[in-house]
Amino acid sequence: MCSQTLAVPGAKCGNIICGWSAGTRFFTRVDALALYATPLEQTIKEYKYDLKAGSQGWGVIFGRLIVGWLEANEHLVDDIELIIGNPTAPDRTPLQHIETMMKAAHTEDALGRWPIADPESPVLIKQHETKKSATGGVRWAEKMEAAREHASALRLRQSVKGKRVLLVDDVFTTGSQFHTVSRFLIERGHAREVRGLVLARVPW
Repeated sequence: MCSQTLAVPGAKCGNIICGWSAGTRFFTRVDALALYATPLEQTIKEYKYDLKAGSQGWGVIFGRLIVGWLEANEHLVDDIELIIGNPTAPDRTPLQHIETMMKAAHTEDALGRWPIADPESPVLIKQHETKKSATGGVRWAEKMEAAREHASALRLRQSVKGKRVLLVDDVFTTGSQFHTVSRFLIERGHAREVRGLVLARVPW
């Protein structure tokens, strides 16, 4: 269900959610541009939290990388009908990092080859900030609770009914947010299917 290569042929991934059935986890697969490791790990952190002067410029680069991945992997996404980011709160500081890179991706796709949602007319929004779970040492149950809170703060501004949706995020760790957001899109929005694409995946 993902592009990660396991260390031993036939081995099972240690990720709990990835072991669930598609109907239980609510997303069918998640692909990553790279593994979450140095130097990309540090670059993503600098971008998200503005830890270094000029780091917000990575949003443009990440957006272009997303479009490059789509073009290189057309066979995996040629039936996708809508591409949206996993939204952040409007008051998130130092920036709405997902929205920034999705805006860059939309701009990069100048010919409109991919169904990337117009950033000026978002399909899915987050209405307010919720508990964070990205910090180290957070237990799985706490991550899942934070992911549920995140999903409860979402609102659809446009219909996704019957659509195959590609949900874009920065990092896939446990998959808790992919689970809760995909569930929201399918149960509340009646999406036909949800797949995922991230900049980086934490190796298992």
